[in-house]
Amino acid sequence: MKATVLIAAILLGALVPGMAVADDDDCSVPMAQWQPREAVEQMAKARGWTVGRIKIDDGCYEIRGQDENGRAIEAKVDPASLSVIRVKHKRGERSRDHDDEENRSRAGEGAGRGAAPVPTGAPPPNALFQGSAAPKVEVK
Repeated sequence: MKATVLIAAILLGALVPGMAVADDDDCSVPMAQWQPREAVEQMAKARGWTVGRIKIDDGCYEIRGQDENGRAIEAKVDPASLSVIRVKHKRGERSRDHDDEENRSRAGEGAGRGAAPVPTGAPPPNALFQGSAAPKVEVK
């Protein structure tokens, strides 16, 4: 019985500090001290970001959009000082807005949301494509 209580106390003690760390990027600024959304948008534009959406999450402003290179970002901003708390870059991805613009510019090519390019002609000559049959593709 004592061993079970001791083990439970040790596990609980190990979990509590981990839970406190998860809330490090929350903001606790009173609403009276918040900067307006327009100021958040101006700050983002000054950094070269394109703003897709500004919302409130965990007491902070959250910006979703693109960085200066067109990559999708999600930034958490302190609502009083407008200092950036955290920026997540979606590695290798561009934002949905950027992809939609690209698709619109290629509208005459049959590209659209979710449309895959249609291969035309014979495959290029190389050792992978020997014979006359096209390779079979299976998507799982």
